[in-house]
Amino acid sequence: MFSRMYLWFSNMFGVDLDSHFAGLDCDGNFVGPDCYIKFGFIALGISLFMVVLYYYVINSTKFNKWWSWLIMLLISGFANFFIGARIALRDYYTIIPDCWINGEMGGITETNCWMFGLANFFISIIFFIVLSFMLKWWSINCKRSPF
Repeated sequence: MFSRMYLWFSNMFGVDLDSHFAGLDCDGNFVGPDCYIKFGFIALGISLFMVVLYYYVINSTKFNKWWSWLIMLLISGFANFFIGARIALRDYYTIIPDCWINGEMGGITETNCWMFGLANFFISIIFFIVLSFMLKWWSINCKRSPF
């Protein structure tokens, strides 16, 4: 499930980095693990935490505004952006083999790692919006936020 979601954004961060996170080696053989599962659960967990925090912990009439909801969405998104980029950059400097970095189609660069963080940002926004519409109905003060 998570692999398909990240596939939507693979043009952003490149085919080589996509193959690395999918658990493939330079020859296209699966060597594991599929890192998209880890990224997906981290993005889902942070988004769920922020939704629960907004609708059930803060749950204030003063915070029941569209811009308050947007602030929580952006906090969730930027947290996932930096986590995704950080893990991609760590892999870039430590475990990605040279065949990916000096690949035939340009390979993996630091820019690809930052773009993966941006893809992670967009996926966490999707999770946040879906979870908001699923969980907001039982909130006492914020159930009408953002709409």
